Amino acid sequence: MKSALFSRFLLPALLASASLAPQTGQAGEITTAPSAHFDCAATLTGTIQPGDLERIQSLDMRAFANGDRPLCLDSPGGSFGESLRIADFLHDRGIPTAVDDGAECLNACALVLLGGSRLTRDAGPLPNKRMHLNANVAFGGLHLPIAQQTYTPDQVAEVYGAAMQAASAFTARLDTLDIPTDLAARILALTSNEQLAVDRVDEARALGLQLEGFEAPSSLSDTMVTRSCIQSNRDFDPDHTSPGRSVYDHRVLREQGATAHRKATYIVEAIIDGVPSWLGCQVELNTSPPAEGQTAAALRLRTSPDWTSGGNPTLFQVHKALLPQDWTGVPFRDFWKLIPENQTLAEARKMTAPNASSSIIVSPVRNLPATTLGTEAALGLLFDDRQEIQNRLTLLGFDTRGADGIFGPGTRDAMREWQRSNGLEPTGFLDRTQLDMLNRQSASLYGVFAEEQRREEEEQERLRNAPAPVFNPPASANAPAPEPEGQRVRVCQRTIFGELVNCRIEFR
Repeated sequence: MKSALFSRFLLPALLASASLAPQTGQAGEITTAPSAHFDCAATLTGTIQPGDLERIQSLDMRAFANGDRPLCLDSPGGSFGESLRIADFLHDRGIPTAVDDGAECLNACALVLLGGSRLTRDAGPLPNKRMHLNANVAFGGLHLPIAQQTYTPDQVAEVYGAAMQAASAFTARLDTLDIPTDLAARILALTSNEQLAVDRVDEARALGLQLEGFEAPSSLSDTMVTRSCIQSNRDFDPDHTSPGRSVYDHRVLREQGATAHRKATYIVEAIIDGVPSWLGCQVELNTSPPAEGQTAAALRLRTSPDWTSGGNPTLFQVHKALLPQDWTGVPFRDFWKLIPENQTLAEARKMTAPNASSSIIVSPVRNLPATTLGTEAALGLLFDDRQEIQNRLTLLGFDTRGADGIFGPGTRDAMREWQRSNGLEPTGFLDRTQLDMLNRQSASLYGVFAEEQRREEEEQERLRNAPAPVFNPPASANAPAPEPEGQRVRVCQRTIFGELVNCRIEFR
């Protein structure tokens, strides 16, 4: 049987079976030469072969300074089985690993890198493995080439048995080495000419790798502010919240006059057990000249306790909650935690953020959850508030069929249409975030509408307070003619006998 007929299906076995796979390449070597970036206690170079574990064990363990100095790696790979044994030793002894600036750690070497750890008294070994952004780390197919020749049935059976053992050895260490199951499946599926490079920030984080070697930022990006704040309270971190605690909005409030955007106040809003809650945070970037032995830039931050009363907090309220809190420093070496997940390592080398607007920036952390009658009830809307919402929806083209302050079928339909137009779940109910969104979208239109309403109300008030007008009623046909102006005088005629006759009244 030719090796070409089964090498694609028994890759782990071919690596683990030393009797069938010839050893090639330069043997591994342990050096203690100075390193480029990391303070390496020692560096493993060359092809990893059986016996390299004994060389590492013979090192003075005090050189690793209780986990502060790593074992650096610069190797094209080599023996799969020996690499796993080295990784086990490093993990159990609390020895960190690192791949330095310009170095490479390929194929089986990547497994050694994942064995880096530090010992803790309570939790035991914890991951402690680092990677420079200019390093090259890649996993290869778990195989070695076999000479083209015919093998006996016993040799083929030996390969099959070794395959089962190698696959079991690899999968048994997925938790220890922090290898996600999907990544393990991709590694096992690699062919002889393929490699799986670690070239994205999210991939490095998934493997527990700490990233170093990027430039100090000159200003704060929204992502840096977000990640530095929410990591202080896991209840507000959308990646770690428990069921029923859904983080759905955050706001970065730029402070006017902040030089080069080196200072920002941050609010995260969440629905925790059905109740709106807020967390305030303030972040400052320190770019002053460093003290001796210190790095050039660092963050300092302080966070407030979360609160649930008082409605959507203002910048003043957040500052008031932050004033009693102490500042916490974030050293430059921990900035890797703030790099955006979707960046490549090449993009992450420079974290300088462009100047951002000084206005309030509202951006959802993730897709908003479904709103309900409960989230709307939490807003405490009054009659006037409901009328305003109806008017705003109508101004945006979503007719509520009247603004009577009652959320009937017409208003609910208008809400659903507005939600659909904004990519939201069309529930017909609002929450604080959606209400803020509606207010922003209709701000200019509602401003004109409110001004017209104000003028109309002023005119009506003026008319109500004006004196009643005096009208002269028109003369009717049956009404007596108005009396002429002048003095009334009685005029009569006198007879010869002295009697008054033909008397009349005249006005003279």
